[in-house]
Amino acid sequence: MYTIQEAAKLLGVSISTMRRWEKEGKIKPIRTQGGHRRYTLEELSQIKPLQHDTKLTIAYCRVSSSDQKEDLQRQIENVSQYCTAKGYSFKVITDIGSGLNYNKKGLKELLHLVQSNKLERIVVNYKDRLIRFGYEVIEQICEFHGVTIEIINHTEDKTYEQELVEDILSIITVFSSRLYGSRSHKQKKIQKEAEKWFKESDAI
Repeated sequence: MYTIQEAAKLLGVSISTMRRWEKEGKIKPIRTQGGHRRYTLEELSQIKPLQHDTKLTIAYCRVSSSDQKEDLQRQIENVSQYCTAKGYSFKVITDIGSGLNYNKKGLKELLHLVQSNKLERIVVNYKDRLIRFGYEVIEQICEFHGVTIEIINHTEDKTYEQELVEDILSIITVFSSRLYGSRSHKQKKIQKEAEKWFKESDAI
């Protein structure tokens, strides 16, 4: 959150201009309990004069479960700060769900915008926040429509190791169920062995 002084400096305008924009409905600050104005990065990005952007930028954030809302908020803050610093006109799309789920509401909205030729770029914190497997397919679709993908952090995020384990176990469960049936002894044995292997690997 930015104070009115900080927001005015970021946008390169005066405080009186910020107040006038508020009266005109161009910008809507959040009021604190003490009545002070506070501005979000996303709000400021909608009004910041842009010279080169002709299409929208989507900042995409994802976590695998609802108990990771704090992590989701951190992702939103990171991508918002990045996009604002770059001068992008952007919108944040969020998803809560596995990286193996290709039917998430946010992901479908994102791909629809890509195919509608309304985007210039997609910004994500980490590559696997966009999709767990098949990233190259998404990348080629974006390239065909002239959309670039900007990844803020190219190093592996250790905080998502458990999520990766769960995704791999889900894949093993699906394929072993198809081979042997969901209730078969072999399927359950394979699943238990996989879980045991991951636990032992984590302990090393």
